[in-house]
Amino acid sequence: MIVPMKKILLLAVSAERENALKALRDVGVMQIDVQNAKPTARALEAAEAFRDACRVESELARFAEEKEIGAPANFTPDRSDAEYLAGCRALFERRSALQTECEKINLRMQQLAPWGDFRLAAINELAERGIFVKLCRGTYKDLEKLDKCDDLAVAIVNQDRRNVDFILVSEREIDDRELPVVKLADTDDPVLLRMRLETAEKEISSIEEKLVSYVAAQKEIAAARDALLADAEFSAAFDAAQDCDAVIALAGFVPAESVDALRAAAKTHGWGLVIDDPAPEDNVPVLLRENKFSKTIKPLFDFLGIMPGYREMDISGGVLIFFTIFYAMIIGDAGYGALFVLASAAATWKFRGKKQAKMPLKLAWILSIATVVWGALSGNWFGVSLGGLKCLTDPAVKDASVQCFCFALAVIQLSLGHIWKAIFDRNWKSIGANLGWMLIIWGNFFLAIRIIVWPGDYPAVMNYCYLAGLVLVLICGLNWKNPADIFQFPFSMIGSFSDLLSYIRLFAVGMAGTYIAGNFNGMGLSVMNSSAWFIPGGLLVILFGHVLNLALCLMSVLVHAVRLNTLEFSNHTGLTWSGNAFHPFANHKPSNDKEVEK
Repeated sequence: MIVPMKKILLLAVSAERENALKALRDVGVMQIDVQNAKPTARALEAAEAFRDACRVESELARFAEEKEIGAPANFTPDRSDAEYLAGCRALFERRSALQTECEKINLRMQQLAPWGDFRLAAINELAERGIFVKLCRGTYKDLEKLDKCDDLAVAIVNQDRRNVDFILVSEREIDDRELPVVKLADTDDPVLLRMRLETAEKEISSIEEKLVSYVAAQKEIAAARDALLADAEFSAAFDAAQDCDAVIALAGFVPAESVDALRAAAKTHGWGLVIDDPAPEDNVPVLLRENKFSKTIKPLFDFLGIMPGYREMDISGGVLIFFTIFYAMIIGDAGYGALFVLASAAATWKFRGKKQAKMPLKLAWILSIATVVWGALSGNWFGVSLGGLKCLTDPAVKDASVQCFCFALAVIQLSLGHIWKAIFDRNWKSIGANLGWMLIIWGNFFLAIRIIVWPGDYPAVMNYCYLAGLVLVLICGLNWKNPADIFQFPFSMIGSFSDLLSYIRLFAVGMAGTYIAGNFNGMGLSVMNSSAWFIPGGLLVILFGHVLNLALCLMSVLVHAVRLNTLEFSNHTGLTWSGNAFHPFANHKPSNDKEVEK
C-alpha cells in the first residue's frame, strides 16, 4: 500500500538554523522539498564530492571482481575512513592517467612500426652532418615524382594497394611541405617509447598491488561515502530553508504515521508546524508499505526505475503473479529452468547473509521454479519433447490451447485492473465505467477466440457483453462535456481489443524459442551423424544454439513480459508510474551486509 503523506511547513529561529537542521535530521521522518532551492557553491561541491566517492567505490568493487580478490575475514583499519577514500581515489586517478598514457604510446608505436627501431637522435645527428633522413607516407604518385630526382635515395619499407611507407635520404635539405613527411615529435623514438611504456606498465602493476590492500577497506570507504552523502544532503537542506527575517521556513512531506514524532521534536526544540493534506498539484513522494509477498517484485521495479504515483494504487502483488507466469511462458523450457534453479542455488550460497541480495534471490527462485513447472507441463526439455500435459503437447491441439490460455490471462489481468481501479476510486460512477470496460474486454475475449483460436460462429453472449458494456461506459465513463473524450472513445474501444490481442505474444515468443532450440538440436545431430569425427563439432552447434536461444529468451522477457505489465495492464488500472520514492532527511546508518532483515 501507499502510505498517506502530510504536507509540512516547519518554522524555526534563523539563528538556530544549523542546530534545527541537525535535530530534524536526528528525527529522520521528513523529506525536505529542495526542488526550488538555489544551490550554493558549498552544496555543489558537497554533491560533487559524493559523486566522486561513489565512482571510487564502484571502481574498487569492479577492480576486486576483475582480479577475483575477496575481502579478508579479519581487517583492522589503521587510518580514518576519509584517508582510505582519498588514498584509493589518488591511486585510481594515477592508474587512469598511466593507462591513458600507455594507450597513446601504443598508438604512436603502431604508427611508427613500419620504419622499425630507428633512433631519433641518430637522424638528428646525420642532419647536422649534412645527411637528411625523412620518414614518409604517401601514394604511389608521390613515389613516382621522387624517382625523377637523382639526388634522392628512396627505400620502401611497407606498402599496400593505396599507400606506401618509405625512407628518403638526401644530401641537401628538403622542404617538408613538398613531401608527405611524417612529422616527428621530440618523443617519437621507438626505443624511448618502449622504455616509457615499460616504466608506465610497471607503475600500473605497483598501483594495483597497493589497490589490493584497499579492497579490504571497502566498508571504511563506504562509510566515508555515507559521510559525504550526509554532508551533501545537509548542504541541500541548508539552502532549501527560506529566510523570513528572524525565522526560517522548511517545506516538505512526512508520512501520516510519523507526524506525532515530528510534533514531539517540534515541542522540544520550539519549532512551529503547519500540517496539511497535500494539494492536487503537489509532487508528493511515495512510500510503499509492502508485505513479504509483494515486496518480492521490488528488484524488478528498481531495475526499471518505476514507481506508482502518490495518488495511484500499488499493484505489486498482481505484477508479481502475472510477471512470473509470463516469464515462465516466454522461456518455456524446463531444462533452462533447471539451469536457472542451479544458478539461483549458487548465487544464494555466494551471497548468503547479504541483505541486499535477499529479494533478488527470492525473485530468481520464484521465476526459475515457475519456468521448470511450465516447461514440464508443456513437455519441453532443452528443445526435446518429453512428457507434459496432452493439451500442451498434442500437435493437434497444443497451439490452440496455449493461445486460449494467453487470451484467458489477458481477460483475467485486465479485468483485475478494472476491479482494482473501481475499488480504489470508491464511487458509483467509476464502478459503472470499469464494469462496462470489463464487459467490453470479455466481449473482446470471445471475439478473439472465434477469430484466432477456434474459428466459428460468434456466441450471442459476446453481443450482450458489448451492448451492456457500451451503455455503461457511455453513461458512467465518458465526459460528454469534453469533445476530446468523445473523439477518442472509438479509438479506446479499438485499443481495448488490441490490448487483449497483445497477449498472444506470449504464445509466439515461447513457440519461437522452442523451434530455435529444436532446430539447433537437429543441426547438431546431423553434423554428428555424418561422421564420428564431427561429434565435437555437433555438440558445439547444439551448445551455441542453446546459449543464443537462452539470451534471446531473456531479452524477450525484458521486452514482452515487462510491457504487458507496465503498459497494457497499467493502462487498464490507470497507472502512470510517475512516482518518486520518499527519501527522508535522516542520519545514514553504516552499511552492514551481515544485517538480517526482520
